Amino acid sequence: MPRIGRRTPPSEAGGRLFAHLSLTLAYIVTGKLALLLAVPPGYASPIFPPAGIAVAATLMSGPATLPWIFIGSLLLNIWTGYSVSDQVDQAGCAAAIVIAAASMGQAAVGGFALRRAIGYPASLDNTRDLSLFLLLSPLFCLTSATLSLAGLSIFGVVHLTDLATSWISWWIGDTLGVLLVVPLMLVLAGEPRALWRSRVRPVALPMLLFFALFTAIFIRVSKWEHDEALLEFRLLSQQTIDKIRAGLEEQGVFLEQLERSFSGPAALSRNEFRHLVQSLLQRFPTIQAVKWAPQVESRQRATFEAAQQSDLPGFEIREVDPSGQRRRAGERPHYFPVTYVEPLKGNEHIVGFDLASEPGRRAAVEATLDTRNVTSTPPIRLVQEQGEQVGILLVYAVHDGPNGVGVVSVALRMGTFMDGLLAPVASAIGVRLVDLEREKVLHSDFPAAPAGSSSYSDVFTFGERRYRVETAPTEPYLAQHRSWQSWAVLVIGVFSTGLLGALLLLGTGYTRRIETVVEERTRDLASVNRRLEIEIGEREQAEEALRQAQRMEAVGQLTGGIAHDFNNLLTVISGNAAMLNDTTQGDATRRRAIAITQAAERGERLTRQLLAFSRRQMLRPEPVDLRRHADEIADMLSPALRADIEVKVEMPGELWPVFIDFAEFQMALLNVGVNARDAMPESGRFRVGAHNVTFDIGDPTSGGLVGDFVAVTLSDTGAGMAPEVVARAFEPYFTTKEIGLGSGLGLSQVYGFAQQSGGAVSIASAIGKGTSITLFLPRAEAEEHPAAPSDVATAAPLKASAGILVVEDEAEVARVTMEVLRDIGYQAVEARDGQAALALIEQDPTIELVLSDVVMPGGMSGLELARRLRKLRPGLPIVLATGYTQWAARVMDEDFTFIAKPYRREALAAALRTAFEREKAERWIAAAGPKTTVKS
Repeated sequence: MPRIGRRTPPSEAGGRLFAHLSLTLAYIVTGKLALLLAVPPGYASPIFPPAGIAVAATLMSGPATLPWIFIGSLLLNIWTGYSVSDQVDQAGCAAAIVIAAASMGQAAVGGFALRRAIGYPASLDNTRDLSLFLLLSPLFCLTSATLSLAGLSIFGVVHLTDLATSWISWWIGDTLGVLLVVPLMLVLAGEPRALWRSRVRPVALPMLLFFALFTAIFIRVSKWEHDEALLEFRLLSQQTIDKIRAGLEEQGVFLEQLERSFSGPAALSRNEFRHLVQSLLQRFPTIQAVKWAPQVESRQRATFEAAQQSDLPGFEIREVDPSGQRRRAGERPHYFPVTYVEPLKGNEHIVGFDLASEPGRRAAVEATLDTRNVTSTPPIRLVQEQGEQVGILLVYAVHDGPNGVGVVSVALRMGTFMDGLLAPVASAIGVRLVDLEREKVLHSDFPAAPAGSSSYSDVFTFGERRYRVETAPTEPYLAQHRSWQSWAVLVIGVFSTGLLGALLLLGTGYTRRIETVVEERTRDLASVNRRLEIEIGEREQAEEALRQAQRMEAVGQLTGGIAHDFNNLLTVISGNAAMLNDTTQGDATRRRAIAITQAAERGERLTRQLLAFSRRQMLRPEPVDLRRHADEIADMLSPALRADIEVKVEMPGELWPVFIDFAEFQMALLNVGVNARDAMPESGRFRVGAHNVTFDIGDPTSGGLVGDFVAVTLSDTGAGMAPEVVARAFEPYFTTKEIGLGSGLGLSQVYGFAQQSGGAVSIASAIGKGTSITLFLPRAEAEEHPAAPSDVATAAPLKASAGILVVEDEAEVARVTMEVLRDIGYQAVEARDGQAALALIEQDPTIELVLSDVVMPGGMSGLELARRLRKLRPGLPIVLATGYTQWAARVMDEDFTFIAKPYRREALAAALRTAFEREKAERWIAAAGPKTTVKS
């Protein structure tokens, strides 16, 4: 069936899409649940149901399910990777793609292998089929385990030391998933449907209960194993927390010792501070920097800065602006500038930095002055920090002494501090240190674990702040403490469930198999009979369609030949009538000439209809937006129909543009409209509607069309047609009207126009129910462009008395053409064929233009003559004329001027003028040279 615009209702395609989306969702959900059973830190579950879902889907629905299996596996693995690392990086995406491709490949291999071995629909009710199922499942399940782990090892996700155990558990998980889930999937949606539906209670229910029992046992045993494995981890975690607290308290002890030196009887100089701190730093290697910052009142600032400049030229009290640049500190009541710092090398830029210039440091300084205890700043960026490590300052007040009131402090880069403390246990546990006041992480070496995922945590207080330490076991720790008891319990349970299912399938299949054989043989007999009847009917329809097509093609060839000869006659008639009308003085003769001209015009329209039916009419297709022409179509149809006929034109907003000759399309609408008018003698409705439609390859309703089309439907409420009339409606000269009321060519023109435009036409009618004719018009790739104003050429010659050679094998056509040329003002000579024309061209250099028929006797066509003249006399204007319009495209493709027969004097004059102007333009371009650009 075609896909019609956006109006297609839910259908079988929608059902397939829903089934495929359900497959993807089931893959993701069951996979996520199965991974909860994985033994950490492994990468495979003891049972992986998605493997069975994928194989069952491929077995039942074929390769169409493979892309959806790939999508389900990809999303599952991306989700799993994000759950582990809280991010999706390129390596994770690449690993997910590898696993998805391997899972899809395993589903394809498994589905194909089972289809070849046991077939589908599959009953699985005999020993042979069940044995093949149990044997093949472990074999094709090697695919995903091998390919996936190869890719994961390449991306470094799985270490080589874990490769063997991961491969075995992966393979066993997929195998058990197939053995358990494939029978359940067949019960859910497999064929033969009646058999598998009958197995819900005797097969599916016992298997699910048995599996649930072993899963519950697995969960219980797994929890016991997990508690045993984490016993050592909890001991290590508590030791580590105690070590972190002790390390921070050790820094406090250092500050207290340093404070006693500043509170002594003698003031400490910068050199004495250096010697003192260096000896202390040897006992406390984790300290990054030790500082002394005296309290300086605002009024003492200048004196203090001048005193320090004797040892440190350029010293001034500074602060850091929001952009991170150091500047002179603003005015405030008092300052705590860093005066002494050790080690000085690498920390020169913090000399003079005011600890009171930043809120976190200022709060710590004020707290230690008030409490006389060691205080800690919130997490800060140290002034001397060049990387991204978080730091803290530990501050202790000096209330009296020769050096005055101030604070001593140590700067700790928490990454360096924690790494030194945790080095002995880094392979066993991951640690995260969090400042609870700010909820900011000071240090974390968790393996990309999200917050709240630790297995152990404790809180302690130091420096007037509360800290939380969180720990989690590392993969090496879990690998060393891995236990396989629970995994083995579940593997044995699932395998036992699969064997139980096989026994149940075998037990329920025998009776059903006998019944199925009887039913199948009965259905086969009925099917053969129905198929024979259908084939006889289809053959009769095909033979009738072939006869109709042959008849239409024969009539088309005949009418095309007649139309060409008729064009030559009309050229003679219309030409003589036009000259008679111009030269006569009497009114009676003039009326007769006009009547002859009008009759010739009707003959020309008749010829166009014949050519349209035979698909030889020259069309000028262009993009047309029918929505823009809706009012124009209605205005055109209304006068052609009676006033008691309601005309309605509806073009939806989403309608595609079409690629057609709009004038021929209007003629087709008028032809159908006139027929509709005659079918509705006592009022009625005539409707023009359109919608988008897409035909797929092999669509039985497309009539051979493929691609995007616009279906324009013309419907009336008239008397309708009988089936035998509908079968001949498009035949030329076939009509059911009375003699003289119709030519029988209206619908033939519609048929020919649709076929030549690259589309088709169909008709639906019944007696008393009206008629609907639908034209399928090809969709245009571009939008419609506004029509440019056309230039109307006058009959006056561009070159007065120019010599024109007329090449025409029909004597009467040649005679009237020469008379018309002379009447226009040209000089004309005649040649009957191409050879004669070439001879005249060589003898008479005064010939300035050649007007030639295309189809001529003598072995040389007009187009071939034009090519030879172009070589013999470059720049000579050439006009080619013919009644065979299929030559028009070839003529214009080779850049010759074309005029269609029959032609009137005005059209001939315009064509000659065009040819002269083209020759003149080409000479001008040639004379202008290659640097001249001609804009068209």
